[in-house]
Amino acid sequence: MAFARGEANSLGWRNLVNVPAEPHCGHEFPATSTPLLLLHHLSDLHVCDAQSPTRPEYLDRNADPDSPIREQVGTIGTYRAHSMLSPHVVESMVQSLNTITKGPLSGHEIAGAIITGDTTDNAQKNEVDWYLALLDGLEIRPDSGDFSKYEGVIDDGAGHYDVRYWHPHGTPAGKEDDLPRAKYGFPIVPNLLNSCRAPFKATGLNFPWFAVHGNHDALLQGTVAPTPEVNKEMVDGKRYTGLPSTTNLFEVLMQFKEVGPAGYPAADDAPYIEVAADLERRAIERGEYAQLHLASPGSPRGHGFTEENARNKTMYYSTDIQGVKLIVIDSVNHYGGWQGSMDEEQFAWLEKEVAASQKPVVLASHHPLSKMFNDYAPTGRRVCLDEIRDMLLKYPKVIAWLAGHEHRHHIEWIGDIEEVNGFWQIETASHADWPQQSRTVEIVTDATGDIYFGLTVIDHAAGIDYAGATTPLEIAALSRTISANVWQKRPELGAKHGIDWWLGRVTDRNVVLKINKR
Repeated sequence: MAFARGEANSLGWRNLVNVPAEPHCGHEFPATSTPLLLLHHLSDLHVCDAQSPTRPEYLDRNADPDSPIREQVGTIGTYRAHSMLSPHVVESMVQSLNTITKGPLSGHEIAGAIITGDTTDNAQKNEVDWYLALLDGLEIRPDSGDFSKYEGVIDDGAGHYDVRYWHPHGTPAGKEDDLPRAKYGFPIVPNLLNSCRAPFKATGLNFPWFAVHGNHDALLQGTVAPTPEVNKEMVDGKRYTGLPSTTNLFEVLMQFKEVGPAGYPAADDAPYIEVAADLERRAIERGEYAQLHLASPGSPRGHGFTEENARNKTMYYSTDIQGVKLIVIDSVNHYGGWQGSMDEEQFAWLEKEVAASQKPVVLASHHPLSKMFNDYAPTGRRVCLDEIRDMLLKYPKVIAWLAGHEHRHHIEWIGDIEEVNGFWQIETASHADWPQQSRTVEIVTDATGDIYFGLTVIDHAAGIDYAGATTPLEIAALSRTISANVWQKRPELGAKHGIDWWLGRVTDRNVVLKINKR
């Protein structure tokens, strides 16, 4: 079974319904085959500390259907109504993937999993700790600041009640109903803000898994390079609720952009409420992402990263797995901006690794090739889309590129003649946005030497009934339902890309691809 958005009620809210799983389209998968690589592909987990005080959620309303500058600013993405439920979605996905030990089309053993970046939401130390605990099967307490209460923007109104945010416990006395419930049909879920912070023992992936660096793992809000001033605000006890009086809104919104530089406004006289300080919310330093993987108690191998990565502050590596060479790229421009690129040193390393491989090559990065155009660099030069493409197409041994970033399922042939000269780029949807899916990738050869790719989307283990939203799976079910009801993405409210855009086309989901023998 699979999930779909049901009929809308008078406020546009849609509960989810069960539907039959989609059949595979494309080529016929070979009846007998030899495995090259079988992996579970997860992306864009966005494990989020939604109580972190410097998150500029208040900017996101400028992309709401009633915003006068909606068309100018497009998607902002600093607020999701269900961000605090992100750890439970990952837990639910892990439980689902652990039941799939063999390829659904080939029957060959799954060799591992890869997570193509944006494992965290705001590049914070505690978010990295939570993500590692979830995948490595450790104890997790997805809470920060004052453990006795929820201190984010969707609290019970003890600090700063704002009708633009969903308040799942209902309307505080003397206040008006929030817009998500009154205008868009969001539910009341009693005690959710306590349940979602409760500690639990994570299941942990039962496969070797490999990490990939994403822009949200290095940059604040996936865009801004951390500074000492902002880092101090991240761990301090002020949650800002708006911009300083002297700051121009549109100028701030333009600072959160695709190509760097990018920056936060100075705090100055910005309004705030007091919250509990928390040193674990600090921004991780460059290179520390690799070190934290090496130090995780459930990570004897570093999940691909090595001591050399931690020492040299690099987040790229290669490894042999099954019948391929897996090359992991760091596509993050650490100078700022939320699109990708590479520095010249990594680009030279990449070509050397590809050229030296005696096996077929599978690449993995956070950004797909189409988004590798962030050329901002105060020193040196960034290598971008066309140069990367031209180099890779010199080497027929490159057969696939796994990526995320766009939060959608998308398949694209990179090369001149489809299925002959080039490789398949496979993007997989996120855990943050609808449909909250991962996928299984089966790469095999048939008796003639042709290469087949069997791609199957995977739902996390939660069902359509979130009940009281008290257990991790119930909370994950609620998160998926909320992700299917984001008001900024409702087509009937004028969204340019509707909610189902993230699903991709039928040919982007359950599909069999091919590369002819070379």
